[in-house]
Amino acid sequence: MNIFSRSIAVFSLILVTSSLSAQEVQSRHAVPGQRYLKEYWGRPELYLEHQAYYMLDLADRALNANRPSLTINRERELALLAVDAVTHEPSPLDNPAVLDFSIRRMNHVLEDLDKPLKGSKALRVYKLYNCGMIFRTRDMTVAVDLNGRGGTLIPDEIMDKIVAHIDILFYTHNHSDHYDNNVRDLCHKRGIPIYATDETFRDDNRVFHVRHDDLYTFDVELPKGKITVNVLPGHQDALQNNIWIVTMPNGKVVGAMGDQWLDGGADLKMLKDIYLRLPKIDVLAMDCWIHDFDEHLADFNPRLLVSQHENELGHGIDHREAYWMTIFKNTVVHKNSVPWVLMTWGEWFDYR
Repeated sequence: MNIFSRSIAVFSLILVTSSLSAQEVQSRHAVPGQRYLKEYWGRPELYLEHQAYYMLDLADRALNANRPSLTINRERELALLAVDAVTHEPSPLDNPAVLDFSIRRMNHVLEDLDKPLKGSKALRVYKLYNCGMIFRTRDMTVAVDLNGRGGTLIPDEIMDKIVAHIDILFYTHNHSDHYDNNVRDLCHKRGIPIYATDETFRDDNRVFHVRHDDLYTFDVELPKGKITVNVLPGHQDALQNNIWIVTMPNGKVVGAMGDQWLDGGADLKMLKDIYLRLPKIDVLAMDCWIHDFDEHLADFNPRLLVSQHENELGHGIDHREAYWMTIFKNTVVHKNSVPWVLMTWGEWFDYR
């Protein structure tokens, strides 16, 4: 059975409104009629699948009980490590337990998006999958790099409900772990504007393509209000990578850097002290693996850093940066003094 067929089969069987009960989880792991470990002999994929259900169910419950914050307690750290372990198996996209976990996490987001956000100055930051971010105020919801791996990791039925809550979508660059044709089509269906580089959806005239040689600023009038967009012409190698900085109607400023990296630090000259040319950034989403971490962080000078791109399942094991690596880099390697938040799939943080 291919991954698409397995995904549909799993999606049709599970209820996605809450974590599974202990009995429900247990039923997913027992080989029918078998009682002994030896029944897994010669069936390593089944063994890892059943183990993953246990680990990810426990992680889901632990993460719900230990929400993202500026500090990471031991239970939350262990839950993140459990996610690292499962997503670093050889073929996690073929493991239905991973899809089960993703669906439950996305439904946590949907449940929250359905609730009103109180406070005129409130800013809630959601992390979906990889670099998929949603920045939400009481009056505006801005998304960046929404990606469900073509419906195989976040089913289109769920992504469509997420898209229904957003007002605008930005894509940073033309890599398949960031843009998503299915998400584009869902946005077109709902009339949600998409802004992207010249290289992303190149032949789609319904996408607003923006690319300039230097910092460019423009306003977008949306039904719920006006946002001001600052866009910087970054790169990932030779590929265009737009860095989006958005001022929300309530004055909060959010940014997403995509996969910013150019060999030899060639973009650093353009970005040097760029914060002096931008509104003060409240929340900046930046890759966990970004080269010249300290330079980029100093140049943008955000009040809060949100890490992204951990455990992107389309990459090889050695390119799937783990949550434990993000923790180690921020605390030991870089000794980061900027407040930072680490979220996994389907979590959010209230910026104050």
